[in-house]
Amino acid sequence: MKSHATVTLLAKGDILEELHYGIYARYWWEPRQFDQTTEINTQTSIKSIPYRVYMSINCCLNNSDFAITVLNDKQTHKPVFRCLCDGKDSGIQQTASAAINNTYRQVFGNKTEYSGMVVMGFDDETITHELLSDISFVPIFIRIDRILIVVSQIGISSHEDYYGAGPGFLSTLITKYKGKQSLFVQSIENKCNLDIYNENINQYHNEEITPNEIWRSINILKKFDGMVLFGITNLYVQQELEKLAKNNSITCTSNDWNNIDILNLVFKQHIKTRKISSPFSDWTKLFTNWYKQNNTIIQFPDILFQIYPTNYHFQEKELGAWRAMLRASGCTNITPFTKKQYMIEFWTKASNPSSDRDNLINLYESGMLLLIEKKFSQPDSDSEIFWKSLQKALEINKRGIDGKIRILSIIAEDFTYKKLKEKLKVGNNIVNSARKYARLYGPGASNLIKTKRTIKRMSEIKEKQFLMFFQDRSIVTQSSYQVDKNGLPILYMRDQKTKLWKKFEETFPNGMKKTSFMGRLANCTNIKYRDDMGGLCLTCNDYGYTPFESLIAIAHNTFLQKDQLYITKN
Repeated sequence: MKSHATVTLLAKGDILEELHYGIYARYWWEPRQFDQTTEINTQTSIKSIPYRVYMSINCCLNNSDFAITVLNDKQTHKPVFRCLCDGKDSGIQQTASAAINNTYRQVFGNKTEYSGMVVMGFDDETITHELLSDISFVPIFIRIDRILIVVSQIGISSHEDYYGAGPGFLSTLITKYKGKQSLFVQSIENKCNLDIYNENINQYHNEEITPNEIWRSINILKKFDGMVLFGITNLYVQQELEKLAKNNSITCTSNDWNNIDILNLVFKQHIKTRKISSPFSDWTKLFTNWYKQNNTIIQFPDILFQIYPTNYHFQEKELGAWRAMLRASGCTNITPFTKKQYMIEFWTKASNPSSDRDNLINLYESGMLLLIEKKFSQPDSDSEIFWKSLQKALEINKRGIDGKIRILSIIAEDFTYKKLKEKLKVGNNIVNSARKYARLYGPGASNLIKTKRTIKRMSEIKEKQFLMFFQDRSIVTQSSYQVDKNGLPILYMRDQKTKLWKKFEETFPNGMKKTSFMGRLANCTNIKYRDDMGGLCLTCNDYGYTPFESLIAIAHNTFLQKDQLYITKN
């Protein structure tokens, strides 16, 4: 396999969060090894390089420029490749190697093969540095036996059983489930989640307190620890968690609430970075009012209605972000009961919360706290019919993932992730895509189709010159009865292509270049190149000598005496 090539980065391309940091991240990053030489020794490190969407590379091979572009296959959510050179097109290929080798074969007519990694420039430090220059986190690839675990998102917490990992953590692995290769999606939000997908359909969902409990319940890969399968205990993952924890340490106390700059930093860290929707008004009013009041205790989430509309329905992700904001602002949760029992929490701004906590415990135990219990009523029959009908529509929909997203966008903004996953057996990725669809086009509306642009690189004058040239009877001979599939009469060239090009160049010195001329000539279905077939007629000329060679062989086998054999080619 050839490896020498001159590679140039033409377009850097885009990093898309749902592809490069979602459940399909394993397909969009290429782990590569680099030797790092120092004065002491040489170490080998593994880096992952992204296939960026619309990334374009120029690779010079044998003095010909091959342009390779990375595209997104919207059906499989995997990268695909297309290579162009001198009018030759590889079409959509699954690998960079297939794209470059297909085009090379068309241009030079041989089967020389080149490495896809080399022609993409992934062995070139300058190119890889440019591709990684604006990336803060690179997914981590972990190999355990034959299992490849990809950690594509990092989140932190102080939970002892998570080894520093927390909400936002996402990893995937591929192994067999019910006899079929399936994608296992592992995530941490309020609990640890495991979703199993086969052909983009959710086959299994479970929530447990720890990764070990999740993997014990499914009874697969029993010889591995759940923390290992999540990828949390890996050395590189732990280093990233420590780095994130250091950068995530912006905090303040209630005494700093009159400093709006500090509050803005905390708000940006915990609310903006989590991409929480913002229908609320001036959020600083929340802390200003609490700072001014003498009472140190507030009720959560009731206090949020100071900045949200009174009929607003909170999602668990939003409440989690505001809890993180309160903790970073010096507040403490002093609720004397579990949140499964009641719909309310108590928080204090006091620097020493023990006194407030003791008072609440005494009030709760004496029955003096007015609390509203959570009601777990069964849904009525109409509600069940609605969910079953919607789930059936998703299952039988034949338009694929885009169709499911459009249907789900009708209600995606009105229900929580947990509710949609529970009722419809869909994954986080589909729910997220449906919500984006609803915001862009409206719930259930058809998406906007971009106008297709057709660009003609060759001027009409040069095109007409080409047609005029091949209407000259001294250049071509027109068939009296044969036509091509488009109904155009077959034209037989009277000379070799190179000689025809010289005549064309003399006739139209300012016309198209040689590459364009040869390319159009090769693509014309009604202009044929005819070899000299030894005086055969036009029909025999098309079929060649093969039938005559067969006749000669038959004659030799049939006639035993030479004087009986009289065959002429003419």
